[in-house]
Amino acid sequence: MPATWHRIDEQPLNLVVGSADADSAAATRINETTWSVGFDAAGTPSAGHLVDSGSDEPFVYANVRPLSEEQRGVVSLNMLRDLFLPVTETSRSTAEQGGNGLPGFELLRDETLTPGEGLRGVRVVYSYDFTLGLRQTFDQTAYTSDDGRLYWLVIRCSARCFAERGDELDAIATSFTVRN
Repeated sequence: MPATWHRIDEQPLNLVVGSADADSAAATRINETTWSVGFDAAGTPSAGHLVDSGSDEPFVYANVRPLSEEQRGVVSLNMLRDLFLPVTETSRSTAEQGGNGLPGFELLRDETLTPGEGLRGVRVVYSYDFTLGLRQTFDQTAYTSDDGRLYWLVIRCSARCFAERGDELDAIATSFTVRN
C-alpha cells in the first residue's frame, strides 16, 4: 500500500461492511471475520469511505472469513462477483425489482481466476453512478478455498480517480495473494 494512505481499524470496517453486505447471498456474521484491513487515501480517513459514493479518493478493503458448511455448498463464481454490489445480470435485475437498483452499471473487466492450491475466484471491475453524481469504480477480487475460506479485496474510487491512478490501483489488486 502507498505509504501516504491511512490504515483503518478493523472494528469500524466490519460494521460498515456488515451493514452494506447484510442482504448479500454471501453475507456472514461480523464476528466470523478472521481478518480485515482497510486503507484510505483521503486526507481525513474513515471506514465509511468504502461505501461513500461522494468520495473521490481510493479506498482498499481486504477481508478473510470462514464460510459455513451451507455457504460452502452454494458459493459460486457469480456469488463471488456479487459479494459487494450486484454485478451479474441476475443480481442487478433482482435488486432493481426490489427497489434497490443502482443506475449506470458498466462492466469493465470480468476474469475467472484459478491460481491453484484449491483456490478459485474472480476479478471484476465495474462502475455505477450514484445519487451524488459521482461515478464510482470498483475493482474486486474474491477467492474461495477448498478449506472453506473466503478471501476478498475491493478497491473503490471515483471513475476519474480510477482512470488517473489505474496503474497504481491495478498493482494493488494484482498483489492480492492468498498464502497458506
